[in-house]
Amino acid sequence: MEKKLSPWCKNAKIAMIKQDITTTEMAKMLGMNRSYLSSIINGRIYSTMAVKKISDFLGIQDSDTTTV
Repeated sequence: MEKKLSPWCKNAKIAMIKQDITTTEMAKMLGMNRSYLSSIINGRIYSTMAVKKISDFLGIQDSDTTTV
């Protein structure tokens, strides 16, 4: 059974699409490894600090209390 994406993951993906930015581009701008960033955005791993950094960059809330 597939795990559903959290609201934060969905919001991050939507923000990336709206800003027309790829995972590779964002990883370079944030000084992160692309595969690590992808794992966070796809909900495979979680890091509070990384989620905060990504959220600040994309201009979204860094919690799962938001709705899509």
